[in-house]
Amino acid sequence: MKVYWDTSAIIWYFGRGGLGEIRGVTRPHTLSETFSALTGGGFELVMPDGTRKHWRLSLRAASAVVSRFYPQLEYVELSANEIVAALQTAKDKGAQGGRVHDLMHAVAGEKAGADELWTIDENDFVGLGKVPLKYLADTPAT
Repeated sequence: MKVYWDTSAIIWYFGRGGLGEIRGVTRPHTLSETFSALTGGGFELVMPDGTRKHWRLSLRAASAVVSRFYPQLEYVELSANEIVAALQTAKDKGAQGGRVHDLMHAVAGEKAGADELWTIDENDFVGLGKVPLKYLADTPAT
């Protein structure tokens, strides 16, 4: 099965010690998006024991995380024409603001021939693409 990885899914796996299990496809943009999420305002995770932790990594640590998982993935990029074509559907799909980035992930997942798009952002991808969604928040921790 070919999995398309949203940034939130990569961070979900990282927080559960599962970086080594990441295989599939994503956009190159996901690398900088992951770095930004890890070093910016931080992120909240529900740990296997149910506790919640708010984390923010140093720039060096976040770079090491990205350096560790990036070779395990294949990458698909959208051409300028594909991006413009997707933007022309944005109104009908209700994609504006930050949701436009989710639309690009959905389009890239289709282009890559992904069987599933993995995310923890349940509502962000609804109605944006044809690739079935898998919500990792509903999945037991590894």
